Amino acid sequence: MMVKANIRNLGITAAIVGVILLGTGPVRAAEPSGAPPVKTFTLVSVLIDDVKFWLPSSIMVEQGDHVKLTLKNMVPGAANQHGFSLPAYGITEVITSGTPKTVEFTADKPGVFPYFCQLHPAHIGGQLLVVHKMKGGRAAAQK
Repeated sequence: MMVKANIRNLGITAAIVGVILLGTGPVRAAEPSGAPPVKTFTLVSVLIDDVKFWLPSSIMVEQGDHVKLTLKNMVPGAANQHGFSLPAYGITEVITSGTPKTVEFTADKPGVFPYFCQLHPAHIGGQLLVVHKMKGGRAAAQK
């Protein structure tokens, strides 16, 4: 019985991760000449083995990029609201299950910036990595 439950949990986890990977990642939108690149990500709050996570747990952009985050709450249960806070960019939202929210900002300062659920401190958040833009369009991590 325990093996079946573990296999079921593994299958559910794999399905969630698959959906997230298919629906996330940097996407460059059409932009006018000279406009900063737009990086689009989908972050999803999920429940895996009784632990709540924001996935993906790390996203990376270049300094100066315009960032668009779609926030989705896919945690089952009666508590249908979860928070998303990225204090370095002044973002604090409450996301209700079934009602995604979109936030946008310009990644104007390099560094590593945590994001987390401000409503439930025990939930596992993630990090935004903003790297310096180098000549030739290649980015380098801040030293």
